[in-house]
Amino acid sequence: MRWLYAIALGLWAVAPVLAAGHFYDLGTDKSALRPGFVAVTPKSLYSEATGFGWQSTEGLQAKVRAYRALIENKSRGTKEPPPIWTNEVTEDVIFSDRPADFLVKLPRGKYRAYILCGSSDRFRYQFFDFTASWGQGQPQTRVQIAEGYHFEHRSFDFEADGTAPVRLHLEPQSKWLLNAVLIWPEAEDGRVRREVLAPLEQETFVMPAEEWKKWKFEPHVDETPMPKLSAEDKQRGYLIHHRHYLECVYPNTVPLGRTLNPEVRAFATPGEYEPLTFTVYPLGDLKRATVQVSDLKSSGATIPATAIDIRRVRYMLARPNYRVQHSYRRVPDVLEHFDQLDLKAKENQRFWLTVHVPENAAPGMYRGTATFGAEGAPAAAVPLVLRVLPIRLQRDPGKIFGIYYRHPLDGWARAPDEVSKAYWLRKAELEHQDMVAHGTRNVVLSAWCSTKNEQGRFEGNWDLLGKKIELGRKHNFQPPIVVSINTGGVYRKYMKASYGSHLRAVKDPPPEFSQELTEMVRYVESVRRERGWPEFLYYPIDEPSTAPAAVNFMVKVLKAVRAAGVKTYVTADPTHEQFEPMRPFIDVWCCQPFNPDRETILADMKARGVQYWCYPNHVAGENDHTPVAGARMTYGFGFWRSGFLTLIPWIYQANIGDPWNYLDGSAMDFFNRSAPDGTPIPVALWEAYREGYDDYRYVYTLEQLCEQAEQKGGRAKQAASKAREALKFVWDSINVQTKYKYDDLWGAEEFDVYRWVIAEQILKLQRAL
Repeated sequence: MRWLYAIALGLWAVAPVLAAGHFYDLGTDKSALRPGFVAVTPKSLYSEATGFGWQSTEGLQAKVRAYRALIENKSRGTKEPPPIWTNEVTEDVIFSDRPADFLVKLPRGKYRAYILCGSSDRFRYQFFDFTASWGQGQPQTRVQIAEGYHFEHRSFDFEADGTAPVRLHLEPQSKWLLNAVLIWPEAEDGRVRREVLAPLEQETFVMPAEEWKKWKFEPHVDETPMPKLSAEDKQRGYLIHHRHYLECVYPNTVPLGRTLNPEVRAFATPGEYEPLTFTVYPLGDLKRATVQVSDLKSSGATIPATAIDIRRVRYMLARPNYRVQHSYRRVPDVLEHFDQLDLKAKENQRFWLTVHVPENAAPGMYRGTATFGAEGAPAAAVPLVLRVLPIRLQRDPGKIFGIYYRHPLDGWARAPDEVSKAYWLRKAELEHQDMVAHGTRNVVLSAWCSTKNEQGRFEGNWDLLGKKIELGRKHNFQPPIVVSINTGGVYRKYMKASYGSHLRAVKDPPPEFSQELTEMVRYVESVRRERGWPEFLYYPIDEPSTAPAAVNFMVKVLKAVRAAGVKTYVTADPTHEQFEPMRPFIDVWCCQPFNPDRETILADMKARGVQYWCYPNHVAGENDHTPVAGARMTYGFGFWRSGFLTLIPWIYQANIGDPWNYLDGSAMDFFNRSAPDGTPIPVALWEAYREGYDDYRYVYTLEQLCEQAEQKGGRAKQAASKAREALKFVWDSINVQTKYKYDDLWGAEEFDVYRWVIAEQILKLQRAL
């Protein structure tokens, strides 16, 4: 079928483009064929007659999954966009776990080649890892893709001698996969890129043209006039300016005169991470831009350049909210490593440097430079000044900084090969290291087990859960552990249906439901005790609605869980009066904002022994990717002021469709990204979490020193009194909100001023003690 279509197209549809190159669409013999391309299937063996094909078809497989229309979400009762939109090239793929060679007969000459690799099929838990090269002795390029819904491309230059066919060699570590091969003469490069590659990449990495027409761009507006430029700035060809990292710099943010040619300053303590940023505004296009940093030196002491992480802030096309469709902005978000960059004229590029102060760093004023350079343009040195304070920040053991988490060890347990297993294991380890480096030491886990079988037993993968808990212990994670349970499975067993998202379709189950749920929880708890695991908080339902049927069901569920002698955890807003019947059966309220107020929750915790936790999704990227100042306030001074015990946002990484395309899928991807090998890539919000966490550590350290000084008496007690006044000054300066996001916050620099007020008192108390 694809062959007939190819012949027909070859006669009339895209004859000019066909003449320019050799374009192959790989897949099945029944899937759609892209106009101007030739079909290749797992059976396409090379022959002189066809002039293309596989050297061997042994072990080749193909999959097809097309997404060209809305799909039904039964849980929500809606029709939604598919995880990704596909085109004729991306809807199908050929893959294998064996080496393979794709051959093409070409006239003598110089050529460019382009391969597209990925899958519209989920390929759950598979990690593709392979190299691709054209001909013997040619450079290899590595391709790594975790699961499906994501595509990578690679480009090559090579020469054909006109006698033997050229050869694309694919060498798998685990498996390779291939959607398309495009080859064209070097002389046709411009035309092929415009007429073939540009539309293909738009459809693959954004969405098809017919869908893209529905989306409206909401530009950031900045009508500030440009500052007067010096002769040096004009001659250099770019401006360097600085705004505090809590202020978002958009592509069109206008530099301010007072921010030009800055000296970037900060202070920190041994072991602390501290961001330093600057922005380049090119007056014309810049090619091969680089940033290098020197050591930071202070009277014989050195913070090596290797302790400074250099990243660029990548702009992403993002929705203004989680499930919004057909509206997007271009926002600063991902912090990426880079070697060289091409910069567009009059479009900002911010660089984000993170200094990790060595644990043994001597106090002092450290100075160094960040040097920006580009091809054909004079280099510019940005002075860096970091004051290291003689303070050891303390961590409050009574507060938990946690996060929801899709655990990579689930992939490790189910991966189809050893290379994939190693990928998931490494990803889990690196993400745990990253969490600890950002102050996070708790994740939500799953204690899923089956419903009771015919032998009256529940079954779960407790070794896997144990491995997750041990990984947390290795990194000094802090209990208790919130665990979800299979409430939905028990409900389906007795009701033969799902209760739907937020209990949208719930009906009253029979008494046997509650009895089995109690037995299940009692069984999970017995496993926990037997294995010596930390305390569990049982999380039966996520975000129940306030509908009467939902609340009635929740009361039954919470009673059933409590009957097993354990504590319950509920994600709901206790200020909603509809939830009042649930209140006696809830041990931990996890609220999305800081609501109720401090006095209310402290009184309730004292009177009934309940706990109040917060999942601040408004600063996690779910709603918006830009409330950086709100994230720092939430995690630091706002958390201190709130009285809540724990911050545990949704989620360390949310991938809906293509993890690098925030516009596909039913909802937006958000928060931390991953490099192809699984290494975490942070976003600006994640870095703001850490800065807020450090704010809180400054506060807690001062509070602890005040207690010590008050016990010592004398001059130390007098110093503690002054420190308490400073703490009250900061406390009273906070404009208390349920959600700290944009409005009514301190100015960006004020955050550091208030931190310094506290740091100064720490230094005075240390001297007094």
